[in-house]
Amino acid sequence: MKRINKSIIFILIAATVFLILSSCSNNAKNNVPSTTEANKGTDAVTQNTELTDNSEIPAPPNGGPLYPVGTDYYFYTEGEEEENGSVFKINKDFKVTFFNTKFPGLFNRFSIVYNSESPLKISVAFSKKGETKVDDYFLEAGNNIKFRGLISSYLDRGEADSIESITFNTLDGKTSAFSISEFSCDRINVYSAKSYFLSNDRFKIGIRLSWGGGINYIEDKNCTVPDLVNLINSNDTGRLVQQSYYGTYSNDEYTAADYNNNVWPYNPVQGGDRFGHASRLIDLEITENSVYIKAQPQDWAQDNKITPSYMENTYTLCDDHILVNNRFVDFSGWTHRFAHQELPAFYVVSYLDKFVWYNGSKGWTGDELTERDDLPFWGDPQYTLSCRFPFRESNTETWCAWISSESDFGIGIYVPNIDMLLAGRHNYTGTKASEAGPTNYVAPLMTIKLVSFVPIEYSYVITTGSEEQIRNTFYNNKEFTSNDSLRNSYQSMRIKDDQ
Repeated sequence: MKRINKSIIFILIAATVFLILSSCSNNAKNNVPSTTEANKGTDAVTQNTELTDNSEIPAPPNGGPLYPVGTDYYFYTEGEEEENGSVFKINKDFKVTFFNTKFPGLFNRFSIVYNSESPLKISVAFSKKGETKVDDYFLEAGNNIKFRGLISSYLDRGEADSIESITFNTLDGKTSAFSISEFSCDRINVYSAKSYFLSNDRFKIGIRLSWGGGINYIEDKNCTVPDLVNLINSNDTGRLVQQSYYGTYSNDEYTAADYNNNVWPYNPVQGGDRFGHASRLIDLEITENSVYIKAQPQDWAQDNKITPSYMENTYTLCDDHILVNNRFVDFSGWTHRFAHQELPAFYVVSYLDKFVWYNGSKGWTGDELTERDDLPFWGDPQYTLSCRFPFRESNTETWCAWISSESDFGIGIYVPNIDMLLAGRHNYTGTKASEAGPTNYVAPLMTIKLVSFVPIEYSYVITTGSEEQIRNTFYNNKEFTSNDSLRNSYQSMRIKDDQ
């Protein structure tokens, strides 16, 4: 290996190894939803990527060499390179600078395909009409990984006409072998920040893009209860149906905040923080019956402090249920504690007053259910234990539901392989209003210690109807996933006792 002198600048990659694809390609496909209930946004734009004559390309600083990669890009690098000249060793401030990347069109998302031995943080300098803004992103370690990143101003219709540079830094303090095989940019539709609606014959769901892509709306089109439309409580960024995780209380880099007279730990929340600051949208893909979301969550008890983590959700509409696949990666590098993790947090309207679950040991046999219509507030210390419902180890029927005792209609969630449920009612009034303060809540729990750079992945099913219909739907779909990773992959990350 050889180190570059400050006065010498080497080529980032050989043209035959590092092919950087032309940005904003004419062949790039935009994510245009086919559902008839899509919110109207800007039309997708096909980009013309033909660059200006090479003679107009500026010379690099310090008189360093300038080499073409592919046919469209010219750049130089600062850092260390391997002897083969195609794989680079990076640690801190490894910089790629782009030349002559002003395009006739505009873009709001970039894509990169790369190999890296270690997780990375990258800073991308976007430019529009000479005005530059830098956005930060995280890259996981691995081979042939594709990452897509929206400009941070995407929901405000932010766009760029060029990328000036990308600076790479490792996150674990190690030097990492790194290479790029593809790079491109495109422009996708901009949708309503409040809700993107996905609909089929049975369900209509709303995904709050400005709140990290959490679910803020679920409607059963077969519901006959007067004035009962949206079953989800969306009063603030902490409600919804969303991912939420708990980590360290403090370390050399992190200090816990106070919330509700409690010392509150590191708590990435998909919707945003308690002050109403929204989480950041990183990526979005919409198809006819599904929505994929990637978000960078806020820290719940902190004031506008975005967390070094990513949450991913894929929502898919099926004939009789809604399938949700979740993924979470923490990039903090901190040592976390064991904590009850909400898998997921699930808030519904106050009208659905009765909590129902199976508390036996003969799962999926039609055995008697347990019902409670008097649950207190789960966050009150004097009621904490009375709001926790552990599952017996042999019980595989790990679903629950909030049902109206008046109309026998409600909504349920089934998460296989969890340990217990935490449930309760907050300021119960029985209102059907989805944005009201009163709400009912449940979180399927497992005791897991977050481990930086190690993904947590799990899936669950949501359905609606009467108590009997909900149970039958979960029974008919009980094999949709085992969530085995919650027990097999995370043994070193979890404990069984109630700590």
